[in-house]
Amino acid sequence: MSEVTRGRYRHYKGNEYTVIGTARHSETLEELVVYRQEYGDRGLWVRPKPMFAETVRIDGRETPRFQPLGSSSEKLGENVINIFDDLPQHLPKELVEILVRAENVRIERIVSHGHASPADFWYDQPDNEWVIVLKGAARLRFEDCLIDMKVGYFINIPAFKKHRVDWTTPDEPTVENQRPRHRIHRSGKRRGE
Repeated sequence: MSEVTRGRYRHYKGNEYTVIGTARHSETLEELVVYRQEYGDRGLWVRPKPMFAETVRIDGRETPRFQPLGSSSEKLGENVINIFDDLPQHLPKELVEILVRAENVRIERIVSHGHASPADFWYDQPDNEWVIVLKGAARLRFEDCLIDMKVGYFINIPAFKKHRVDWTTPDEPTVENQRPRHRIHRSGKRRGE
């Protein structure tokens, strides 16, 4: 069985996870991999090590269930990476990865490949969002307008401003960097004010 080391992995369906380590079941002594999802609530999960390390058959070819993510960037320090490293070329759905999380900031890398929000869906979030397109292009739909976003374009979307992704380039990955800012309550005040 191949060794499972700590670090970042991509599941064959596209989401990313960080392996924290291994543990043993207290009764059976089965070796388990402990890992954290890098999206949503960043929940912790365990999976038997053989299952974590196995391959699955997708479209007639064997692929790892979890692929370790290497880096083509020159390492200058443990936390220095290139945002364009490990860009998936084919995704079943938009990929959202949290790059940095701290008390008042969350920075995400969003990779879309022809994805769009459902026609009846609107983001209506309690955070201001600063979004920049780094590769590809996108179109954002607001209740009152459409905004085309190209490489280098950025926008600050106020809290509770309804919006959705209308279109992203289908022939190449669109990479966005998103930075939600201060959480705003419906009263219009920032948290703690």
